[in-house]
Amino acid sequence: MVNESAGQNENFGRNENVGDVRNLVQAQTVGDVHIHNHRGEALRAQQLPPAPALFVDREDVLAELDAALGAQRAPDQALCVLVSGGSGTGKSALVARWVHGARARFDDVVYLDMRGRSVGLDEVLWHCLSALGEEYPGSSDAALALYRSKTSGRSVALVFDNVVQPRELLQLRPASSAALVGVISGRSMAELAVDGVLSLQVPRLDAAAGVDVLRSAGAARVDAEPAHARRLVELCGGLPIALRIVAGRLAKRPGWKLARVAAELEDDHSRLDRLQEGGEPVVRNALDRAVEELPQAQRDLYALLGNVPGPAFAADAVAALAGLTVDEAEDLLYELHDANLLERNDHDEFRFHDLVRLHAVEKRRVDAAALRRLADWYRLRGAYADRAVMEPQRFRVGHDDELLGENPFDHDSALEWLERERVNLLAVLDTAHQQGWDRVVISLCDSPVWTLHNQHKHYADTISALRNGVSSAERAQDLVAEARMRTLLVRLYTEQHDFSAAHEQAAHAREVAERAGHRRALASALEFHGRAHLEQSSWAEAIPLFRRARDLNAELGLPRAMALQEYMLGRALGGDGRPDDALRQLHSALDRLQDYPQDKRTPGRIRVAMGRVHQRLGDHAEAVRVLRAAESDARERRVSHDLAEPLELLAESLAHIGETAAARECAAEALNILEQAGSPRAEQLREQL
Repeated sequence: MVNESAGQNENFGRNENVGDVRNLVQAQTVGDVHIHNHRGEALRAQQLPPAPALFVDREDVLAELDAALGAQRAPDQALCVLVSGGSGTGKSALVARWVHGARARFDDVVYLDMRGRSVGLDEVLWHCLSALGEEYPGSSDAALALYRSKTSGRSVALVFDNVVQPRELLQLRPASSAALVGVISGRSMAELAVDGVLSLQVPRLDAAAGVDVLRSAGAARVDAEPAHARRLVELCGGLPIALRIVAGRLAKRPGWKLARVAAELEDDHSRLDRLQEGGEPVVRNALDRAVEELPQAQRDLYALLGNVPGPAFAADAVAALAGLTVDEAEDLLYELHDANLLERNDHDEFRFHDLVRLHAVEKRRVDAAALRRLADWYRLRGAYADRAVMEPQRFRVGHDDELLGENPFDHDSALEWLERERVNLLAVLDTAHQQGWDRVVISLCDSPVWTLHNQHKHYADTISALRNGVSSAERAQDLVAEARMRTLLVRLYTEQHDFSAAHEQAAHAREVAERAGHRRALASALEFHGRAHLEQSSWAEAIPLFRRARDLNAELGLPRAMALQEYMLGRALGGDGRPDDALRQLHSALDRLQDYPQDKRTPGRIRVAMGRVHQRLGDHAEAVRVLRAAESDARERRVSHDLAEPLELLAESLAHIGETAAARECAAEALNILEQAGSPRAEQLREQL
């Protein structure tokens, strides 16, 4: 064969070939070309890449590929398959395994590795024609016509690996039902289905399949440490490329425990460095290539997303981070998703795969201004959500009111957003504290984080956040905010029965509020200090604290706050053996709250207190009546933690009136709620049961 076109076509550079050359393959910019010719002539010593020696799982994908290959098609319709997935998910190994198993179906098999570079169609045509024993004609149109003629009706398999732009290769579909075009790409393109392309996604390995990869280093070792084996799969993100490296390392060091390797990978800062083979950080390199293939706008956003402290992000949050419109941010996020660098959940939020997150953090463009925009966005959204869920006029110290306009939330959508964004809110709060953005920290503590805790208890997280709040208030020299943060800590420590810490914080809160001369902050500190005494059944200590707090709120003209103090005072009086006085205070509190219909939580609490008083009076029938009303309130608001106390009390009164089955049912549900919240009360109730 004389190759005259290589030197003539400008697309192929300046290489020249003189004389007769048999089976010439030129690969200046395209990667490896592997061809198997049915006549037995190997145009390269390598044909297809060898089938992978270690291959687990993927039965579902292989079965789908086999079914597609065996399906009946029109005489001029080739099977066209796009196999996509993230870097390191084993796309190439999967296709190699499949084509090796099916190669008896094909007279010719051509494999072309494009190495993630944008390659012109002319070059691909040149290589395909050379593989099929043809010279490249003088023009692109002639080359495409010759290619179509040579492949028409033939059983030829063309496999293109590491393709950046899969759509361009659709022109190479042979007019043959016996032909296959397989495209392997890091980019998902579901839209190609309208062009008759079967798109298959190669996911990460699940825990069982990942452990099977590790067993190649010794099944007995892996089975002896099942927990550490599963942890290694998690640390490798289920990526075959990473698991293969770990398995190789274990095989090289037969004396090592899986626990040792897992411990080395636990450090996020060094994990990508340790996932190397032959001195090369192959996982990082694969991710580098995936990012380099992106258009500039997507690369820029990827670099910014490395600054996001939380695990998931919605388009509106990313718009604030990047200074884009929500539509612009959403488009770019979907592009990164199509490039298999982001995953998407059912709430239209995006997240990094675990190892991709580490890579994004490494490659991030540190941008304090962008991160501050994100923190301010969470502050504002959190303030809106707080006011939609809790009483708008409650005592707050975040100074957010001047920032607010029309609230985009109603109660249910706000609560849903808060629950979904809890981890992000805490992460942003922690970052804001590190950055010294004290007003953001105080606002997040006092609004969304406290509202979340009131709905669903997360003690460790909330205590950590409020400690940062105290630190930020001290740093900002904001005495009122400091008193508020310490007062909220009193509530948390009281709920955990850490009364020593509760009284210590209460003393600080009262002293700071007195020093600030802020009566509302002082009234709040007195109330929460009284609650600590209330939980210890120290009725005599609690009663004067609640009375003073009520009087301060009366001076300030705050009837709702007065109702709260009357509620607490009623509880203390009931515990002190003064049931008639207690019921008078509780009924007064309920009456005051009729002017605040948006407060749907406090009336239920007051009814619980009434139920306790009626129990002490021995009137269990009346206790059941008011406690059932409190239970109904809590269920209507779908606040599980508020159900625990009325259910526990109902169990007691129902048992007294002989309804034992209903009593056991209430106690069991209360125990489940307390256990999920991590409440110390759970152990006491379990012992009673």
